[in-house]
Amino acid sequence: MDNWKMGIIYQIFPDRFKIGCNNTVFKEAKSGLYSLPGQVPVNWCTKPRRSKDGSHQYLFWGGDLRGIVEELDHIKSLGTRIIYLTPIFFARSNHKYDTIDYFQIDPAFGTLEDFRLLCDKAHSMGIKVVLDGVFNHVGDASKWFNKHKIFGKDMGAYNKPESEFRDFFYFNDNGYRGWMNAETLPELNLENKKLQEILFTGENSVIKYWLKQGADGWRLDCAFDLGYEFNQMVANEARKVKNDALIIGEVWNYPKGWNVHSGLDGLMNYFFRTVIFDLLRGDLKPAIAAEIIEKSVKDCGIDYLNTCWNILSSHDVPRLSSELKDERDIQLAIALQFALPGVPMIYYGEELEMIGGVDPENRGAMEWEKINERPSRLEFYTKMGKIWNDHKAIREGNFEIQQTSNVELFAFKRSTDLIDELMVIIFNFTEKEQFTSVYINEGLLMNGTPMIDIISNERFNTFTGKLEVKVPGRSFLILTPEISRTREFYTPYKRV
Repeated sequence: MDNWKMGIIYQIFPDRFKIGCNNTVFKEAKSGLYSLPGQVPVNWCTKPRRSKDGSHQYLFWGGDLRGIVEELDHIKSLGTRIIYLTPIFFARSNHKYDTIDYFQIDPAFGTLEDFRLLCDKAHSMGIKVVLDGVFNHVGDASKWFNKHKIFGKDMGAYNKPESEFRDFFYFNDNGYRGWMNAETLPELNLENKKLQEILFTGENSVIKYWLKQGADGWRLDCAFDLGYEFNQMVANEARKVKNDALIIGEVWNYPKGWNVHSGLDGLMNYFFRTVIFDLLRGDLKPAIAAEIIEKSVKDCGIDYLNTCWNILSSHDVPRLSSELKDERDIQLAIALQFALPGVPMIYYGEELEMIGGVDPENRGAMEWEKINERPSRLEFYTKMGKIWNDHKAIREGNFEIQQTSNVELFAFKRSTDLIDELMVIIFNFTEKEQFTSVYINEGLLMNGTPMIDIISNERFNTFTGKLEVKVPGRSFLILTPEISRTREFYTPYKRV
């Protein structure tokens, strides 16, 4: 694969992935971890539940960086080329979106040496490491804000109006401004030049420091809050250290505009997630979905969409088994995730068919015992990962809707300049087997060329650009042309 940015992503919520070195969270607690206000260790089998007072944010299961290192073989087996870690820097909560110190690995996750080990081992296996950059806000325990007086009772912007950090935040007559009005997450005044230097522009800014330590890119939390200017600043500064650094933005909006003005390689494409689920639930007809996706390709460009992350589940939205009850529908969703323009992102535990509703239920501890049961979804992810890595058209190719004789079906092609790499993909979202003719608008697909389904190896014939197929209910076909260029027998492909 020429462009590593078009590699399958595996998202990890570190506290819930694995405890390394045969440790336990309670042993870690005895060694002095989880000592900040409200922090409590819990058993690995505990199911996360939302609390009225927010205390669920301070429960810890004990996952760490060493645990990730120990499971790199599993991650790679899914076809993964990128690991995306939710925040790993020193913070009070289990999710770490409330940064205390950007330059310190959270002690619960390990040390700088552990992080370097993870990067080195991952790189040796052809896997890149992307970090989560939370630059719109910090935690109220931050050393700059210091509401909990961890760094001294007279230190920090909250306690001292004369503090050197006061202008890092937005104070007013009512107190201070928090992200989404949350008092625990004071927003940063990114227009402050000194703060820009610490986070972005300085020689050893946060962005640059961690790239120098081995990271390969950043996923920018709340990129929609940062706006075009600061996303562009991050991208520009990061590429001064690594010219191929991957910069992805968390933007829940339609992607148009961000492709031109933000400097981001791509977005977390929650827009496509909505389209996929609406298709599967019958809220969206295939023809309308086709128009929506084709328009997004026209508005944003195929190259940009191909580097966006296609998301079905994450730490912010429910897991697949909680969104869709039928495993056939879940596999259809995954197939769409892999087949539509964009890079598929697998949220840890989805391959093991984990269940989890809204945050924090979707952040349960990894159920490693299920691997021995060989769940069907694990096999399906592995199969789709191999298809993804073996076929350039589905990773980097153009996208075009194909007309069919059956309006119940959703058909499109992914293609490159080589006819050999053509893929025609057909989805049937109904319960019944559907017959259709697909009219393939591909000038170099020679008359009579058989098309082979990658999944079942079934062969279908074409005639004058027309392909006739039967698609089972709640199923799909991924078809590629069977092309021969032998010198021994006649072939219409001898000069193409």
